[in-house]
Amino acid sequence: MNARGHKIYYGGRSDSLFLQKCKAAGFETLSLKIGADLNPFTIKELASFFRENKIEIIISERNKDIRLAGLAGRLNGKKLHIVRTGLASIKNNFRYRFLYPKLYNGIIIPTEAIRKIYQSYKWINVSSMEVIPNGIYPVALPTMKAAEIKSRLGVSAGKQIIGIFGKLSKKKQHTIFLEIAANVLKTHPDTIFLIVGDGPERQRLQEYAFELGILDNVYMVGFQEDLFPIYSICNMVLLTSQEEGIPQVIMEAMLMKRLVIAFDVGGISELISNEKNGILVPPNDIYLMTQRVEQFLIDSYEAERIGAFAREFILKNFTIQKMIVHLEAYFQKMLNKIEES
Repeated sequence: MNARGHKIYYGGRSDSLFLQKCKAAGFETLSLKIGADLNPFTIKELASFFRENKIEIIISERNKDIRLAGLAGRLNGKKLHIVRTGLASIKNNFRYRFLYPKLYNGIIIPTEAIRKIYQSYKWINVSSMEVIPNGIYPVALPTMKAAEIKSRLGVSAGKQIIGIFGKLSKKKQHTIFLEIAANVLKTHPDTIFLIVGDGPERQRLQEYAFELGILDNVYMVGFQEDLFPIYSICNMVLLTSQEEGIPQVIMEAMLMKRLVIAFDVGGISELISNEKNGILVPPNDIYLMTQRVEQFLIDSYEAERIGAFAREFILKNFTIQKMIVHLEAYFQKMLNKIEES
């Protein structure tokens, strides 16, 4: 959006990795000491920043950010405050009903599934909501040889690889991934199960893999900066989450022509058309997901065909450029509403 003439600022905790990455990318940033939920000093600092830099649009994502930015915006008069939620993080209780409508003008959500949840609340203004899916840069397929990528990760050559990507948290249900691995290894003992990411569940997952007797076939490679080469060596990518919006890792895997097999939760069905550009499985159905994995380990031609169609689908429907154009149109519509009110 900077390249299209917009001036972008990022604010966050001074010690956050997010703000460090923003600075490294050349964006102007505001370092904040975010303590108490409604810290008056932070609100005052934000309000001054908005005023001095003539901020027209404020975007916040997490609950504390929404409250702090919303109050700071109100101190500066008519500011457009947009809440962007990846999951249904706005709850239907008295606190939200009483406070939130006073703090924001609009809501950006990534899926129709979340829109339906918010519509059911009755108190959220439906006309203020806009479904804008995440976009992805249309990167080329990696040119690095598979053997080199596997060697870098310490993964054995010549074996089929099933991957899962994302933070190692309970909501991602990596334990289910390991249970599927244990099932598949009974009939495909040479398969490698690759866990990419880090998080609080790491030790528990290592212990569980040991309990299941599959530790030799499970590779936990931790956080990786460049994921695209790693997607490219996977025969398929699984998603076992209990809830999702439209996850970036699935779009990235599809962009890399990988077959994705995912539990049908959240907005996944808005991204995957079953049997066409991926495979959907009912939530937590370990038996069926095991069957589907085994099916495509055998039928690699069909897995490649679906993967190729997945890349075409992402390039047509989920590019960053398409997302930016949609954002601009929505921002202008909401700014016009404020001017008219």
